[in-house]
Amino acid sequence: MRLLSVIFSLGMLAAACAKEPIEEGGSGGRSGSGGTTSNGGKSGSGGKSGSGGKSGSGGTKNTGGSQPPASVDCQDNSTFSGFVADQYGSINISVDGNSSKSYTMMANWWGKPYNDQTETISGIGFTMTNPGNVTTSAPHTPMGFPTIFIGSYQNKTTKGSNLPKQISSLTSVPTVFSTNSESIGWSGYNAAYDVWLTKSSSPLGGSATSPGSGGAYLMVWLFKTTDEQPRGDQIVAGREVPGVPGAWTVWVDESNPSCVSYVSSKKLSSLEFDLNAFLQDAVKNQYGNITDSQYLSVIFAGFEVWGGGDGLQVKRFCANVK
Repeated sequence: MRLLSVIFSLGMLAAACAKEPIEEGGSGGRSGSGGTTSNGGKSGSGGKSGSGGKSGSGGTKNTGGSQPPASVDCQDNSTFSGFVADQYGSINISVDGNSSKSYTMMANWWGKPYNDQTETISGIGFTMTNPGNVTTSAPHTPMGFPTIFIGSYQNKTTKGSNLPKQISSLTSVPTVFSTNSESIGWSGYNAAYDVWLTKSSSPLGGSATSPGSGGAYLMVWLFKTTDEQPRGDQIVAGREVPGVPGAWTVWVDESNPSCVSYVSSKKLSSLEFDLNAFLQDAVKNQYGNITDSQYLSVIFAGFEVWGGGDGLQVKRFCANVK
């Protein structure tokens, strides 16, 4: 029973940029961060429904946006296949032709009651089955965040991630995230990156459920789900981020660790870009106390699920930290 209690506590403590229920007329609270773990996981970062946050003037539209190259420099592929059936299950994914690099897929379903969700792994991607419409006891808190990550988290360390690495030392972080969202719909879940920034270069300990004091979360939502929103306040809309296609709405929560969410103005099912573009944009504009002295420590990509989404698929994920 003690083990189960610890697992449940970890699951509910770790959600990245989600907004907790808002009282009538209030500005809302927050949940924790977005990563996941096999021995308990953490709650996701999705937000709450409603108008939440306020549109503000903090932030300016940047006209320097440009299209990235047709194919970013992230060529990791895999013929690996597997299956995860446990509520907090995980599996390592090998990279073809590169024995020095790996990824980890983690299930992380903390919603009650657990509904026997499963994930079929194919390459550096997965398809989830039977998420149903189970919801957590806290309104607007995701019931899970099935994800693939690189870095070190909850005693699981992927090979060849080049993490942690100080933001000031990054040259680029080319990444690919492709999903089948266009065929599933745009409600009940999001497709998002959850990036953990830490104050020091020390890998996160096995019991860590957040980046810690002095750290931050940076999220990239490929679309805003119709019924939830990120944590904090909306400070600017229609922002062009140099090196990234499209326009982005920025949400900021100044808590410690702070949370900055970039939400695509156009619904996207896939994106190839340089993640460092968002990191540098946040540093330049002083969003959420993100500074170039912090360390990029973990990169998660997956689905925060509030309900439904049977058949959702990560077709491909790749991240290359330089």
